[in-house]
Amino acid sequence: MRYLRKGALAAMAAAAVVVASSPAQAASTPAYKVVNVGAYGGEPSIVSDNLGQLYDTTPSGGTITYTSTNKGASWSQVTTADPISGDDCLATDQANSVYLCNLAGSEGVAPLQADVWKSVDHGKTWTHGAGALPQCATSCSPFGVDRDWVAASIPAGGTTASAEVVLMYHDFYGPSQIWVNISHDGGATFGAPQEVLASPAVTPGAIAGTLVAEGYTFCNTVPAGVSIAPPGTPHAGRITVAWIAADLAQNASGCNVSMLQSFHTVWVSYSDDNGATWTPQQAWDAGIGHDTSTPFVAYTTDTQGNPYFGLAVNASSNPATCSAESTAGTVQSDPSCEYDMYVVWSNNGGATWDGGGGLVPGSAAAAYRVNPARETGTHFFPAISAGDPGKVDVAYLRTNEILPTDPFGKADPGGCAGPGPANGNPTTYPPACRWNLFAGQSLNLSLGVSGATWTVTQITTTPMHVGDICNLGIFCLAPSSNRNLLDFIMEDIDPGGCAHIAYADDNTVNKLRAANQTSGPCLIAKH
Repeated sequence: MRYLRKGALAAMAAAAVVVASSPAQAASTPAYKVVNVGAYGGEPSIVSDNLGQLYDTTPSGGTITYTSTNKGASWSQVTTADPISGDDCLATDQANSVYLCNLAGSEGVAPLQADVWKSVDHGKTWTHGAGALPQCATSCSPFGVDRDWVAASIPAGGTTASAEVVLMYHDFYGPSQIWVNISHDGGATFGAPQEVLASPAVTPGAIAGTLVAEGYTFCNTVPAGVSIAPPGTPHAGRITVAWIAADLAQNASGCNVSMLQSFHTVWVSYSDDNGATWTPQQAWDAGIGHDTSTPFVAYTTDTQGNPYFGLAVNASSNPATCSAESTAGTVQSDPSCEYDMYVVWSNNGGATWDGGGGLVPGSAAAAYRVNPARETGTHFFPAISAGDPGKVDVAYLRTNEILPTDPFGKADPGGCAGPGPANGNPTTYPPACRWNLFAGQSLNLSLGVSGATWTVTQITTTPMHVGDICNLGIFCLAPSSNRNLLDFIMEDIDPGGCAHIAYADDNTVNKLRAANQTSGPCLIAKH
């Protein structure tokens, strides 16, 4: 491993360069400090409990998990729940119990299953959530499991032993449908897999909408997250699952786990009866050829249980034109071809998005653009957290280069690995991309897409990654198609509403790192 000298590392960790803000906001711009969390590990998940204790986990080497009791300033490793892990996730409940999910772990004999682990002592010990059948892991799915997420909430008057816990994922061997396993005993035992778009789990009156959702979702999905609205909120107990999908035309080419299709539609489905029935709703359609799978979107809810998506998408591009320019090597002069960062949200629990107006009733007609027009380049790996309604932070990775794309609007594998032909790339490709961590904040989404304002902060000034960031998941192939970071970064806020961003640096530091907000506006008003 390579390490910077102590002084240079401290200077880099303290760096936070404001690259865009309105004059009224410039005096109160969020600032961040970067710290090392632990050994290098890709796609870290981060969460805060109600005490402000932070947890950060990576699947590199098992469910390697760290905790911080001082707002992310320092970290210590806790007990590893499972020595084997694929996709991971974290959640907490109102009693500050911690829930960890992982894919393809050591529990059970069936391949590609998901597990849920729970700790009531801040990670010192963990218990496993039993599935519907012995030795079948928590998910116990006959169709296999991929990209799992977990949420937990204690019903009014309950305890952590009666918490509702929801494990959400899509199947791997089947038609890529969205499933949940639900626990009503604090994660001790889980029910059988339930498909959220299949009968009889369809809300009466929502059949037509379910058929529309199924038409887009069949064969091609990427799960984005799951949430449970907390007690005392307008939709208390509402379970919401979120995902992105392709479309009927692309589905006709066959189920495709290679991620080669354009995932341009964004979805939720919610249940107000503990998962017995579900109501689907499209959040946004970026349009055919405008891809939101980089390879994931980010999902969160605010203090009132309202859902939000953070998305990296080439929303303003003409896919055919941008593909031709990518081949010719002229795409760098066409900012309409770049992937930018966007947000869509619902202020009524998921029924209507950005005020509606989209082709599917209730869906957004337009999304909020986070990065300003002068911040050109490629914006990938969205991470999002929300506080009070309409207040949101979005973290992302950005390079100055505009990533080459294909006629379907998908990023070219190896497009950021530098020009060929030695690496197999065309000679017209841009130099190897240099990626830095950025964060955008808006405190006024309630003003609408045209009225909301954003402040954007560049957090790292020494690139945390150099080269390609592949968005094809397990189909990313060496040497030019780089998946060192795996598939995402993640953000959460502490009880005061201040942001904490988990990411991996494989360039100069080679560590799992956290960027902690140290000043500026936070997302929850003090009372």
